[in-house]
Amino acid sequence: MNFDVSLATTEKTDWERVQNVMGVRLEKIPREYPLFPFKLRAFGIYQRFLTSFHTSALARKYDLTINTHGDVMALPCDVTYLHFPVLAYWKKRILRPYSKYLKSLFWFAYFQPYRLIEEKMIRKSFSQSLILTNSRFSREAIREVLGRNSIVIYPPCEIEEYIEKCGRVEDRDDAAIYIARFSEEKNNHLLIHIARLLPEVRFYLVGSVAGKGVDYYNYCRRLKERLNVKNVELFPNASHEVKLELISKCKVYVHLMPMEHFGISVVEALASGLLPVIHKSGGAWTDILDYGEYGIGYECFEPVHIAEKIKMAFEKWNSAYISLAINRSREFSTERFRERMKKVVTMMLESFSSATIH
Repeated sequence: MNFDVSLATTEKTDWERVQNVMGVRLEKIPREYPLFPFKLRAFGIYQRFLTSFHTSALARKYDLTINTHGDVMALPCDVTYLHFPVLAYWKKRILRPYSKYLKSLFWFAYFQPYRLIEEKMIRKSFSQSLILTNSRFSREAIREVLGRNSIVIYPPCEIEEYIEKCGRVEDRDDAAIYIARFSEEKNNHLLIHIARLLPEVRFYLVGSVAGKGVDYYNYCRRLKERLNVKNVELFPNASHEVKLELISKCKVYVHLMPMEHFGISVVEALASGLLPVIHKSGGAWTDILDYGEYGIGYECFEPVHIAEKIKMAFEKWNSAYISLAINRSREFSTERFRERMKKVVTMMLESFSSATIH
């Protein structure tokens, strides 16, 4: 929209890494105001509060402020893209098993001060903000926790390269892929157990490895060796190009994280002509696959159960499905995101102008 855009961040963005790993290429790199000249590898959720004070000093220089990390801020922003209310994991019992902050005494103690700050500040932080969110699933959680309505604007998914390099391929192997950072909540290790049950299928496990994820990646690697599973390959920190090459060989995408708020990798799978097999929960199920209209869902995390659904997906996949999947993926494209955000920004600036006149 030809605005002068700046980013207030905790640390400077490594745009080269963004391009290499995600394939995201911006026409113009925005000006950044990093709070720290170095990377803090601990206390991630608490760093967000520091961004609040950082932003307050910059906000009066700009016509519009947008909170993109979604957590509470000391200074309310004009627009908040609230991916998912963290307090929902505490207030909704059904979500508690899926929060790492409630799985051990250490993480529980780490999380409690943050929870108390959120509970104290959350309504004030969002009181003057237009709330956007990433799925109908997240919208319901926001309504329950905040008592506020929100507007669903799906995140921008860079689908064109997936369509061009993967979606046009019709000659594919009996292969399946899961793409997720190596982290316990992503359940990467389950793919190894599933692969053991389907020796005729080739499986690819792709994901970034960093910080505490190194230990989990090593666990997955040892599990593969201990179970002697030959038909699964692990690709830690694979480049975007390697990821595209692997996807183009596959027919099925396996997603193993429950209650995910949206799930961009599922959109990328559709754009590549893959048939997703996912848990019947979260935004990936309610919004992207439209309750099974564009993929297959499973209800429990027993490997034998998921393996049966994967076999079903291979039977269902055909060249005609590729067109259906690609058409569905366009609903979540970067272009659609731009169109929707343009309406929001225009509406907000017009309301500011009207308020000034009156």
